[in-house]
Amino acid sequence: MALSDFDDSPKKRAPLFWWFLANILAVSFAITSWIVCLNLFRDPTNPTSYKLMMKVGRLESPKAFSSLETPVPMKASDPKELEAQFQSFSQTDREALNKELRRAYLSNFKKPKFLTYVTGEYRIIGVENLTEEDFLSPGIVVKAQAMIRPDAVAAPLPYPIFLECLFPSKDATLESFQLGNILTLKKQRECAAILNIGETAFEDRQTVFVTVVPLAAVEHTTASGATFTITPPAMANPEASLPAYP
Repeated sequence: MALSDFDDSPKKRAPLFWWFLANILAVSFAITSWIVCLNLFRDPTNPTSYKLMMKVGRLESPKAFSSLETPVPMKASDPKELEAQFQSFSQTDREALNKELRRAYLSNFKKPKFLTYVTGEYRIIGVENLTEEDFLSPGIVVKAQAMIRPDAVAAPLPYPIFLECLFPSKDATLESFQLGNILTLKKQRECAAILNIGETAFEDRQTVFVTVVPLAAVEHTTASGATFTITPPAMANPEASLPAYP
């Protein structure tokens, strides 16, 4: 019997094995890093990703669109059309759509496939300041109820659709809007884009409550005659919840 038959000491690994293992680990690390970076730089709705993308120049500040360069919407909806579009949405549907709406705004509508402008007349029922805790600031948030005219000459009547309009501005004040006045939104002027689809209690049921923001950075004149300039902030706050009105 040869002496080697009694040698049970562990055999050394061949150099090829270690080379192969090192390459497997390197490839795994590269793939993991690529996936992490891809996720960080593709979802501005994530607060950490948004701040990082802004810091390294992968995102621009919310754009102050002129009235001639506002993005083309998928459609423009009045109160009745808003009800038809969103009243039957489930919570899951709303959450998925709201994420895409925020993503579009934060990326300055490079892919505005869900962009919808809100039009119509809305009676103001609340006004509050926007703070650093809100999605956009500084500025004013106006809460209002839709008003519908039965015909062209009739006075507008309340309709069970509600909205809040975020007016980012450095010179708007609470006195710029008066409770009971009418907020008129026109596609060609305000370009009030939907940021969030929600619901609110009205009488004995839930009804549609949308958050909108004017995209046209123009001088806005209220029903009371006050004027202020719509000015998007340098950075949004994707960590903030919507609706913004307390």
